[in-house]
Amino acid sequence: MLRSPVLIHSNKKGDLWISAALYTALGLILITVILSVGMPFVNKIKERNTILQTKNVLYEMDKLVREVELEGIGSRRPFFVDIQEGDFLIKSLGTEEKIEWSITSENKLGIESGGSVGSSGPLIEEGNLKIQSTKVGQGYKINLWIDYKNNINIETSLKQLKGRYNLIIEHRYSNEKNDYVEIREA
Repeated sequence: MLRSPVLIHSNKKGDLWISAALYTALGLILITVILSVGMPFVNKIKERNTILQTKNVLYEMDKLVREVELEGIGSRRPFFVDIQEGDFLIKSLGTEEKIEWSITSENKLGIESGGSVGSSGPLIEEGNLKIQSTKVGQGYKINLWIDYKNNINIETSLKQLKGRYNLIIEHRYSNEKNDYVEIREA
């Protein structure tokens, strides 16, 4: 029995549409699998990069604070800081004179923490910069800080920085406080 040419032609059109739908579905499944496997890796790299950039910001800020303090009263330096993630704090209370940054991550990011919740890992010192990780729930709180408690008096009206700031770091003097390094917004 011979088929009519019209039926053969319309059958091939249906096969073409089914093939296109199957290839599209297969493509979407592959993209979903790749993204679900790749995104945690990308986020881990992004967090590690954020820590490295913040370390550089802290190193540069520490260098300027120490330069200004060493040069004497009246010395000042401008400093631009851009903090998009984490908590960047300048603590200038009598017992705590430090610049600190912390972030909570699902990953250790190469910084060992304690074994149980609330316990801290070993203290890592890189020059004046100190790094420590604490296990919190399902993640890790990673702290980076520079402590000036016994070396330099820091004064600031800024407590927490988030976003972009033009700062002035200046060595000042007052009768009440003697000399100190002030960190303020420009």
